[in-house]
Parts: sequence; structure tokens; C-alpha cells
Amino acid sequence: MASAKKNDVISEAPPHSIKKFELISEYVKAWIQILMQNTKCKGIVYIDCMSNSGVYKTDKGEEIEGTPLRVSNIIAEAMQTYPYKQAYLYFNDWNDAKIDLLTTRLPKQTNNFHIYTEAMDANTMLRQIGNEIASNFKDMNFLLVYDPYDAHIEWDAVEPFLQNWGEVIINHMVSDTIRAAKVAKKPDVIKKYENTYKTPIDELIYVGSDRNAYEAIVEKIIRERSGRGDKYYVACFPFFNSNNAVVYNLIHCTGHYKGFELFKTTAWHTFGDKSSMKKSGSIDDPIQMRFDENGNFVFGEPADESCYNLRDAAQYVQEHFSGRSDVPNDEVWNYLGEHPVFPTRDYKNKIKDVLKRDFDMKASRSSMSFSDRSY
Repeated sequence: MASAKKNDVISEAPPHSIKKFELISEYVKAWIQILMQNTKCKGIVYIDCMSNSGVYKTDKGEEIEGTPLRVSNIIAEAMQTYPYKQAYLYFNDWNDAKIDLLTTRLPKQTNNFHIYTEAMDANTMLRQIGNEIASNFKDMNFLLVYDPYDAHIEWDAVEPFLQNWGEVIINHMVSDTIRAAKVAKKPDVIKKYENTYKTPIDELIYVGSDRNAYEAIVEKIIRERSGRGDKYYVACFPFFNSNNAVVYNLIHCTGHYKGFELFKTTAWHTFGDKSSMKKSGSIDDPIQMRFDENGNFVFGEPADESCYNLRDAAQYVQEHFSGRSDVPNDEVWNYLGEHPVFPTRDYKNKIKDVLKRDFDMKASRSSMSFSDRSY
């Protein structure tokens, strides 16, 4: 019986989940250092309201740590360097046994490092914390990880955090919607999809399997709920399973440009200078020569929006600035930096090298000049 219970508590983590653990924990590692060095920030509040047990096994049976344990250890170590700052961590799962196991693995609390664990409905927990933001967490920065098991997002619970001066990471389980929304019959299941997308089920059935359409709906809701419209930054990265099918999109939401920039860069580092794990021939050989319709040699293949590479980022810049001379560097990077996927932080030199090599861009110390050739 004990073995069966352990199997229920310790889930198997497929490769795409392990990549998600890596991405979130690496982002937190950089995020907390930036905030701790900000004199206006008194500390951080990290919330994982759907945390699971924090312990997983790989498909080979090896035990690995999930996001809660990786993040809590990162933050615990950082707080030793900043004794005058405070960190509050909240972990929750509806399953008592999973929270019990997580509690045994978490680092020890200190005077400036506090952990709270709960076994309750995730959205109830968020509503409780959301009501305390103004009174109990003044001058604190939030990071909420909202990671449901299916396409179920309760926007009223998430909204206070979208409006707060902090970050939200939402796991949009779009594969659930594509697979099941069109055949939903039970009223509670229909309500789940309608509430998540704020759209009648008949219209969702019409959308069908269009992943991009679902992503656009969710992004529109996020911007509306943030209260800041286009001044709010949303980055989105798809995660693929071993069959090359999208399982979910990890969406990063923030009012901070630096946080937006940092998350995109962390994602590209995690995926090996690409924007996803998707297996794609054009990514393996991104500058392969081919003939265009006029019989001329051109570089590469059309961009795969599910898995961009550095040449795609360079071409995006080239197409916008084609034929212009002496464009200030800041103008180039500001334009690229607004893109929801392409990175700038840590990647400027790499992208500039591709622009020189593949697009005949000429660079000076302070500006760039772009060819007017078509590519």
C-alpha cells in the first residue's frame, strides 16, 4: 500500500515538464538577484498555487526535483546574502499527501525566509492572498506560477496579480482545449472552457484546432485584466511532447520591460538558442541554401513560428530596417525587444553576427546600415 501511495504522490515528469522546471527555476535565479539589488524593493513573494509534491521521477525512474524545490532552494540561498530583505513563499496543492511530501523536502525557514504550505483549492488561496496585497505586502514584488492540470483558468483569482507590480507565469494547457472543447457535453466542462476563454462554447467549437487563435484569446484577456493594455508585456513559449505536438504554452506576464526581456532570454538559453524544443529540420540547418521562385539562391526556410532560431530574429530586423543607413543601435534593439519571443539581452552580439553574415549588414560602433536586397 505504501508503494502505491508513493506512486500517486510522485508523478512522472516527461521531458517537456523537466524543461519547464529548468526554465522557471533559471528565471527565478536571475529575477531574485535583480530585485534584491533594487533599493526600493523590500522583498519578494513567490506563489506556486498548484505545486504538486515537488518530487518527480523521469521516464527512466530517476528521482528529480520539480519547480517548488528548485525555486525554494534558489531563494533560500539568495536571502542569506540579503538579510535586510524578506522572502515569502507559498506552496499549495489540493492533495494533502503531496503537500506533506513537499514539506519534508523544503529548506529551513529563517528570519527573512518564510514558507507557507496549504492543501486547498488553488483559486481560493489566490483570492485570499490577493485581498492582502495592498495591506501586507507593500513594496514587495510578486511572482505567481499558475500551473493548472488542464485548460482551467479562473481570471478573477489571477487578476490582482496581473495588476500588481510583479510577474505572472501561466501554463495555458491548450492541448486540452484542442482535444476536448469541441466534444464537451457536461455543463461543468462546457463552463470550464467558456470561463477560461470568456467565449461561448459554440464559438470555441468554430475555432476548432487553431492553437494560435486560442493563444490570441488568452493574451487579449491578460491585457484587459492587467488594466494596462499594450503597456503590459506578454511573452509566450510553446512546449512540445516527444511526438512534436504542443502540450501547453508557458505565458509570462509583466509590467516590467526588464522582466519581459529576462524571461525571453532565459527561455532561449533553456532551449539552446531556439524558442522551443520542437524538432525541426530547418532548425538543425537554419541557413541551408535553396532556390527561390526566380531561380536565385537564398538562405534558409520560412520561419517556423513554433520554433524560431537566431536567423529568424535577424531576418525580422532586416525586413524592418531594409535599406536604411546609420540606424542607431538602440533603435534596432528596442524594435526587436518588443517582439513577444525574440531575445535581446545576452543575444545582441549573436544576432548582429548573423545580420553581418547573412544579410550584409554593416556595423559601426553606434549604428547599423542595412542592405536593401530582398532575402
